[in-house]
Amino acid sequence: MRIRRLTERANLFLQSVLLAGVLALILPIATVVAGEALEERVQSYWTARSSNDLHTLYNLESAAQPGGWLTPDQYQRIGGLPVRDVEIVDAKIDGDQAKVTLQGRVAVGSLGWVPQQITQQWIRIDGAWYHQTPTPQ
Repeated sequence: MRIRRLTERANLFLQSVLLAGVLALILPIATVVAGEALEERVQSYWTARSSNDLHTLYNLESAAQPGGWLTPDQYQRIGGLPVRDVEIVDAKIDGDQAKVTLQGRVAVGSLGWVPQQITQQWIRIDGAWYHQTPTPQ
């Protein structure tokens, strides 16, 4: 009887270890897939920003989605400095929120193209990633 209980416990332990191993293999794959979708959206946003494609930029803003407060006219007034050579340095996803760290160069008047690093907030709405539109001050 005692040997039988030990065997049952050993089987339960081995099943737990096997399940943990399988999950350890599967979960990183799901994270990579979600991360790829985020990185694609971030790249689209910054490519549009570099070429001043306001239509694409507006459609990638969270506040431009149905129920949001941002209108195309408001977005055109936001503006920003010209950018180029933007690259993703790091992306951290936490559920439907993400922090993306970028580096690139910004045109600053007579200083020319100045290196800059920023961190942006992104949010997933209905399965798609959007730049978290900053609230106007």
